[in-house]
Order: sequence, then structure tokens, then C-alpha cells
Amino acid sequence: MGWEEWATAASTVWFSIALVISALAGLQGRTKLGWFVLGMIFGPLALLVLVFLTKPQVRSFE
Repeated sequence: MGWEEWATAASTVWFSIALVISALAGLQGRTKLGWFVLGMIFGPLALLVLVFLTKPQVRSFE
């Protein structure tokens, strides 16, 4: 497998992680776009921060 194949596979995985981060952020009531950008920059580290270090925002429907 050459360099191009490895780069394509790695960028696909990185983009997929950013999409998962965006979806999880949306479920927690956070901005999807902001967390997607953080996911694209920091990758799995942003996922760990979202899951373990942030508390979900509580929405009130009053």
C-alpha cells in the first residue's frame, strides 16, 4: 500500500471521527458545527473531551 492509500484511509477515519463528534454534540445540546470543527482539528482528543469532560446541557421546554 502506497502513501496515497494510507493518506486516503487516514483522512477518511479522521473525517468519520469528526462526524461522530458532531452527532454526539448535537445529542448533548451543543453546537454541531463548532464541535465538528474541533473534531477536524483535534480528532480523537476532541471526542474524549466531549464524552468525559463536558456535562450535557439541559434544555428546558417551558
